[in-house]
Amino acid sequence: MTKESKTVIQAIALGLVSNLFLSVGLIVNSLMAFSGSHWAWTASLRYWLLLPFLLIIVAGNRQLKPLLVVLKQMPGTFLIWGNVGFGIFYAFLTFASLFAPGWLVAAGFEITILAGLLLAPFIYSDHRAIIPRKALLLSALLVVSIAVMQLEKMQSFHLGDSTLISLGLTLVAAFLWPLGNRKLMLDLEHRNIHLSAWQRVLGMCLGSLPVLILLAVYGFYESGPPVKVQVFSSLMAALFSGVLGSVLFFKAIQLVRKNPTALATVEATQVTTIFFTLIGEILFKGVGWPGFYGNLGFLIMLLGLSYYVFLSVQSNKSKKVLQPDHAL
Repeated sequence: MTKESKTVIQAIALGLVSNLFLSVGLIVNSLMAFSGSHWAWTASLRYWLLLPFLLIIVAGNRQLKPLLVVLKQMPGTFLIWGNVGFGIFYAFLTFASLFAPGWLVAAGFEITILAGLLLAPFIYSDHRAIIPRKALLLSALLVVSIAVMQLEKMQSFHLGDSTLISLGLTLVAAFLWPLGNRKLMLDLEHRNIHLSAWQRVLGMCLGSLPVLILLAVYGFYESGPPVKVQVFSSLMAALFSGVLGSVLFFKAIQLVRKNPTALATVEATQVTTIFFTLIGEILFKGVGWPGFYGNLGFLIMLLGLSYYVFLSVQSNKSKKVLQPDHAL
């Protein structure tokens, strides 16, 4: 096995582990339920509580001063993509939960595994601008697997105007997340600047402060300070999803940022969040295992991800990252 193939496998493994931690945040949120709290506090508290941890970790690794130098060099980059990829993205996702059940929002957000691929021609100007055909089909297959899983729930669910609003907000959030991440990495690459995953997450958090401040002010104006249960739930989400999940995911995509197929595979691992969340809810909430459609969806997901991994490893055995007949 080549060094490049090992790097791809390492990135995919990090992607899977990161989604395990991201699912812990979702499970905690589900258990706490945010009763009596405003959506704007939900959208901003996660990042407010994440900031102190990141500052301590980055400063402890003696990486804070170099990050501040980079922030001074390119403040606009971090302000734009921090607000897009963190602040606005999570605000849209949280606001969407007001109009539809959490399971529908979570399932709808998985379109993000397609979003990164579809955005590539508008972000890159090199070989990464080409959409790998097989990767696109596999990502579409994974989205189908999520839809199949939800068929049992959809049979007793009425699709109304509020649901369409929620799905629209979720769809926008699904594109903002990879857009912010990819554009920040590309801007750093153009300036030949290397930041660790910890530095990048902290930089995006600091860049998202304008949106976070607006959300906090609006939340306080509408409902006063956040309730204790929401603060505790947001703290758990910040620790698991923000500190562990986000940093590992950023590290994973950084390892394969120049390989379109491997990058798409890492982003596709986000689909496993559904599986990890289900396991957590079975253990902590007594939720039953899904029926026929749920099992069928999981099978499609497993087959799609397995072939995705195979395709990513194979892409490193050729000197050409992409062959013309394998791209759109």
